[in-house]
Amino acid sequence: GTGYNAAILAHVVGEKGSVVTMDIDQDIVDEAAGNLSKAGYDNVKVLCCDGFEGFPGGQPYDRITVTVGAYDVSPHWVDQLKEGGVMVVPLWFKGFRLSVALEKRGGELRSLSANPCLFIPIRGERQPTEGYFPIGNPPDEYLQMTIGLEEDDPDLRRVLGHLFNQNVSVRGAGRSLQGQFHTQNLLSGLYTFLTVDPMIFNVYSTSHGGPFRGFGYGLIDVERMSAAVISDRDPERVVVYGDDAAYDRLIDLLDKWDQRGRPSVHDLQISALFDAPESVPDGQWILAKRSAYTWAFSWGT
Repeated sequence: GTGYNAAILAHVVGEKGSVVTMDIDQDIVDEAAGNLSKAGYDNVKVLCCDGFEGFPGGQPYDRITVTVGAYDVSPHWVDQLKEGGVMVVPLWFKGFRLSVALEKRGGELRSLSANPCLFIPIRGERQPTEGYFPIGNPPDEYLQMTIGLEEDDPDLRRVLGHLFNQNVSVRGAGRSLQGQFHTQNLLSGLYTFLTVDPMIFNVYSTSHGGPFRGFGYGLIDVERMSAAVISDRDPERVVVYGDDAAYDRLIDLLDKWDQRGRPSVHDLQISALFDAPESVPDGQWILAKRSAYTWAFSWGT
C-alpha cells in the first residue's frame, strides 16, 4: 500500500541491510516508491510483480513477510528463504485464518507463533478458491446456511442441502461453551482442537426460523447423513440432524477438549513438512490442504 511496512523493515535492517517489497498493482507500487524515497529509505527495492513468485534476484532472504491473505505457502518463498530464516504468512485453515511465523529448519517449516487475523486475499497466480459457500444447490432459502470449504463443491453442497433438511433434535452439549467460539474469543483453540476430526467444518446461518442460527462448528458425516452443530447463539446445546452418529463423535471430541484444559491458539504448533510422513506421531494431526506441503498440528506441552 503506502510502503509503511517496507519502511519499518528497512529501519530494522539498517544501512547494511536491504529490503525488497512488491505489489501486483503498478499504481500502488508507484505510491510506495514515492513515499519511501521521500522518507529517505534508499535501501528498499520496489517491484511490480506477482508476489507469489517472490524475487529470486535478492535471495536468500533472512525474513519474508506476506501482507495479504494466502491460502498456502508459496514454494518460491520457501526456496528463497535462507536456512534458519523466518516467514510470516496469513494462512487459511478450514474456515479461519492465522498469521503464522514459520522458521525454515531442515525438511520443514516450524511455527514460532500463530495469531488470528484478517487480510485482503492474495491476487495473481494463486487467486483464492477458499471461502464460504451456500448449503444446498441451488442454495436453500430456508436454511440460509453457508460452510467454509477449500473450494466450491456443488455436489457436496447439494447433498448437504438434503442432510440439513432431515429431522432435527436439540441435545445437550454436556457443558457450556460460552466464550469458546472465534466470534466470542479470537484466541480460543476450540475449533482448531475439533479439526483433529476431518469431518469438522465452520458453518454459519442467517436464518431467523431454522433450528441453527448464527456462527458455529459442525461435525458432518455425509455417509451416515448425520450432522451435529454447536453455535455461539446457544453454547449449551447441540443441533442434531439425522441419527446420533455425528453427535456422539462431537461429544467425544468436546470431552477430550475439556480433558486437555481447553488450550488457546497460542498453544498451537504448526509444521509444514516438505515430504509427506509415513505416519503421524502421537499428539499430532494432519489438516487436508491443497498444498505442496503436509500441514501437521499439535499442542505445546
